[in-house]
Amino acid sequence: MRRLAALAAVLFLGLSPDPTPTPAPPVAPPAPPPMIDLRMLRFKISTGDLYSAESILETHRAESGEDGEYVLGLAWLARGAALLGDWKAASRYARSAREIAVARLGNPPVYEGHSEATYALGAAIEVEAQALVVDGKKADALRLLDESAKARENAPYNLRARIEKRRNQIALVGQKAPEFRVDDRVGAEFAGLGALAGKPVVLFLWWESCGDCRAEAPALRRTVERFTPRGVVFVAPTRYYTDDPAAEKAKIEKTWRDTYALPPAVSVPISDEAMRRYGVSATPTFVFIDRGGTVRAYLPYRMTEERLADAIEPLLR
Repeated sequence: MRRLAALAAVLFLGLSPDPTPTPAPPVAPPAPPPMIDLRMLRFKISTGDLYSAESILETHRAESGEDGEYVLGLAWLARGAALLGDWKAASRYARSAREIAVARLGNPPVYEGHSEATYALGAAIEVEAQALVVDGKKADALRLLDESAKARENAPYNLRARIEKRRNQIALVGQKAPEFRVDDRVGAEFAGLGALAGKPVVLFLWWESCGDCRAEAPALRRTVERFTPRGVVFVAPTRYYTDDPAAEKAKIEKTWRDTYALPPAVSVPISDEAMRRYGVSATPTFVFIDRGGTVRAYLPYRMTEERLADAIEPLLR
């Protein structure tokens, strides 16, 4: 009976009649993980552990050289040191990141296929400018930003916008709000900021696919309902982010209607110039303009209803 059972196992189950187990084929060991985990580097920075983040990057450089991940890591170290107030280190890392990024991009610069160097360059320029301001060299910081912008007139939008954003954070408050050309619009006509002279204005610069912008909608709606009766004008510039304006305009209209549901009087000018001039490398960005057309606050962040009210109230005094 046992022999019949064994034979049945061979015929029907495909089992080996040899009771000795066949050794499993050798399995290749998994490839070692990369020496740098950029997420871990950023995590260390977020916890205030700059020293560990530096060590991670040092190890990577020894193993892989100054590759794309390395220049990104330098840029994040620069930003992390700035957040922690270590401006000496921030300046050092920013200069190193800028030098390597410029070398990798070439002369004339080729941005296509060099996303790491492009990102690192923008971050480095921003941090260098911040460090100069902290050192009491505001004029030098503005000169750096202006020269960087001029040298990169043909750079990708986001790099140019980041440079403009940092310049705005340093110098836009107290200045006349820049006018901008309108390429298209959704909803009410927008005749320019000059046509709104004598009225407080809030610019909400946004992108239809931006998660933070969508999350801002309820607070923005309540703020518009609260302050419009008091004479505040809300304008919501955006731009086309793709090469298909017709399809994107349809998305803008749908998002504006379904997600924001703001009064028809709120203009939505579509303007690449507005988004670049106001440095919208991150959305949303808010700009608060007084009755005389002067910028009183420039805040490139998502904001609570309370923060929005705190920024608007001074415009009414």
